[in-house]
Amino acid sequence: MQVIRTAQLLLASLLGYASTSSLANDSAPDWVEAGRLGMLQFIVVPQAHAGDEAYHKAIIKQLCPAETTCFLRFFTNSQNAPVGIPLDDRILAEPTATFQQSVKQQNQLFQWSCRLGLATPRCF
Repeated sequence: MQVIRTAQLLLASLLGYASTSSLANDSAPDWVEAGRLGMLQFIVVPQAHAGDEAYHKAIIKQLCPAETTCFLRFFTNSQNAPVGIPLDDRILAEPTATFQQSVKQQNQLFQWSCRLGLATPRCF
């Protein structure tokens, strides 16, 4: 278990990624970047944070600095499917949110998945 935690910490430091909660308690992030396709990043978050807006926005803040174009797709992985690109169908079936930030269009769009059943005016 210690070897896995050490490997996660090393990977996080090499990639420069850490969640806000991990910064507070000096542990590895509890989310993972499954991979990228061009500018599109696929993020797997714990089921416990599926509908947590502050949690998602903390990740967005880390991965999408202001004045950059950024496309994130968030998922959960309740069935513990292998994480990687291409995403396993079991992960693809569990979207939580999308985030798009365009420097060219000067806009941001955050949307929840309708699957979560959150009280939101627009979902996908």
